[in-house]
Amino acid sequence: MIFENATILTMNPKREIIERGAVVVDGKLIAAIGKTQEIVARYPQLPRINCNGNLLLPGLIDTHVHLAQCILRGYTDDKQYEFLEWLTGRIFPILGNMTPEDGLASASLCVLEMIKSGTTGFIEVLLAEHYGFDGIAEMIEKAGIRAALGKIVMDMDPAIRDQIGIHPNMWEPRQVCIQNTLKMFDRWNKAADGRIQVWFGARTAGEWNRPDMYDEISQLARERNMGITIHFAETPEDVAYAKSQGFRSPTEFGMAHGILGPRTVLAHYIHSDEEDWKLLVETGTTVSHNPGSNQREPWGPPPVARMLKAGVNVSMGCDAAVANNAMDMVRDLRVALHATRIFENNKAAMSPETALELATLNGAKAMGIEDEVGSIEPGKHADFILIDLDKPHLQPVWNPVATLVLSALGSDVDTVVVDGKIIMQGRKVLTMDEEAILADIRERKARLAKKAGIEMHLQWPVI
Repeated sequence: MIFENATILTMNPKREIIERGAVVVDGKLIAAIGKTQEIVARYPQLPRINCNGNLLLPGLIDTHVHLAQCILRGYTDDKQYEFLEWLTGRIFPILGNMTPEDGLASASLCVLEMIKSGTTGFIEVLLAEHYGFDGIAEMIEKAGIRAALGKIVMDMDPAIRDQIGIHPNMWEPRQVCIQNTLKMFDRWNKAADGRIQVWFGARTAGEWNRPDMYDEISQLARERNMGITIHFAETPEDVAYAKSQGFRSPTEFGMAHGILGPRTVLAHYIHSDEEDWKLLVETGTTVSHNPGSNQREPWGPPPVARMLKAGVNVSMGCDAAVANNAMDMVRDLRVALHATRIFENNKAAMSPETALELATLNGAKAMGIEDEVGSIEPGKHADFILIDLDKPHLQPVWNPVATLVLSALGSDVDTVVVDGKIIMQGRKVLTMDEEAILADIRERKARLAKKAGIEMHLQWPVI
């Protein structure tokens, strides 16, 4: 099949932009790219899809997702909460009362939203046992998206669990969750024609975990070439904990306990310095920058521009719908750009081109699939999206990269292709029942809130 008459952002080593370009898809792979006239002459027998001059680029990769929290969108926006009050007093009571059916419903909503906004691959960070791993993996297989599913692992003393007030269903014994993760790895890793990976999703270093758990999972991960993802160096408390363990920084704690490595993604990673970045570069560790989420919290954004300059692979993630309100990577491209410019007080601190690299090439590297996706090149998998430029807010187009990053939204994504298969066309997702998912989530949200005994505290009266 030929996708013709597109403006192609190849993201290849030369970062070439092909006007009036075409992409040839043969099975899962990209067979050729070039000018439409030349491609059609070379492959006259192939069926063609006219892209009508729209923007074709690699699918976006979200490296920090909480599937189960999509059902909580807007749920904690009724007032300001302290972090632990927000987490253990509001979030965990809902999540702890979820059934596998609830987990699947929330995950389905999240995946639907990601597909409709141009995300073709993602990393889930904390998939708990009671969310129903098998059901979620089956849904992802049918939806056609790529996923690295971080199955939750922890080693928290029950006394600390009770002291903090964590819902019992949000706690799992260390060996149970590790063994269940390995069981899911054996069952699902490389499933869906290689689109699904299974990772360790480790809880944050601190009271949540005994330090030697990280030594154990890092060894298991190395033996199996598994990924590890973790919230890391996110809050001042993370720094204080590392110092209490005798380390200068969380990064040095992570280095000592095997957390760092080429298959590790550190989410948020706000508190760090030049010495820490050297360790990340040395070990090939990736950072997941979550600009939309970080703008909501008092600890603010990380020094992304400086990390990139130091050679750190920085990718991008939306985090959770309860923390960012939208799983829209297109929208968050400009949030990342603006946040970095404000942080550095310098308009040159991040360009639109760099922002797009975070969400494509760097995201592919974070998932360990940079040889397969992240750019439009012959031999790579056909994972790409089309942006409909025929919109008032996207015209005229002087610079297609700047138009995408600074003006577009996820709702401008018209077509999504993964592994050569069209999974959305004309804004209609072909692999999921959107109407049924939305109807289910509306009814389920009210029932889940009642079950958890949670009430909203709206600032304005409802009559």
